[in-house]
Amino acid sequence: MQYIVADLEWNGAYSKKAHGYFNEIIEIGAVKLSERLDMVDTFHVVIKPVVSRKLTRLVSDLTNITGEELEDGTTFAAAAEEWRRWVGEEESILLTWSTTDLSVLLENYRFHLKCDRIPFMTKYADLQAYVQKHNALGNAGQQVGLARACEALGVCDEGLEQHRALDDSRMTAMIAQKTIEWTAFSPFVRTADKAFYDRLNFKPYYIRDAESPLIARQHWRFRCPACGRALRNRKEWRFYNQAFWAEMVCRTCDKSYTARAQFRKKFDSVEVKRKLTEKLADDKKTKSEERTTV
Repeated sequence: MQYIVADLEWNGAYSKKAHGYFNEIIEIGAVKLSERLDMVDTFHVVIKPVVSRKLTRLVSDLTNITGEELEDGTTFAAAAEEWRRWVGEEESILLTWSTTDLSVLLENYRFHLKCDRIPFMTKYADLQAYVQKHNALGNAGQQVGLARACEALGVCDEGLEQHRALDDSRMTAMIAQKTIEWTAFSPFVRTADKAFYDRLNFKPYYIRDAESPLIARQHWRFRCPACGRALRNRKEWRFYNQAFWAEMVCRTCDKSYTARAQFRKKFDSVEVKRKLTEKLADDKKTKSEERTTV
């Protein structure tokens, strides 16, 4: 068994062929680690873009990739085949720092090769999620960046250039070497089967139908922050700006409120955000917020 630690750089551009915004990979870097987490080999390739030959200012500033480098780059198809051969036939676990790179990689396989699977990937693990939980880095719900993780874990990134695929994959590999303990790490390893791809391909969306069975009745109910009694609707809920809104009143306190309820469907849950704003005559407002995932 081996670990393939990968990092990508990409350029965002609008594509008619992709029917929208497309993140085109321009660089792939990878490190191969043995089962004992020893470094075995590295892989690096620059890819000549076809969607947009011009890098965005952000990508250009972050990566320092030049137009000359891209002009000398290979095609995505050639890069993908070269990468597959480099990975080899040994059982592998693909590691990336968060799932963003994985989603972009699959997006490029679909666009360039009409393939809805990453051929060499049989197992996958999000190293960022593991490290953040196992080492208690950052706050829940807030991803820790690669550079910050290196600093917090004492991983030396001297001489390595951030936002270049090979150097970022080297930093990620050093974090893997320092933190992976199989008993703790194994629950983060996913088999790349149909269920895995179903989850990866799922696009979260905001629920627009107030009658949706995904919305629990209690999420429409608000209580007065002053007295705790149930508020009554003055008007029906209406949907705009990705959320439901309603005017509500407390008959006991004679206070008026604006209630906001937002429901975002994720793969296996519904994220609920609720906010209550008191309506005051002098335009001063007080707010009460609640966020839950069900």
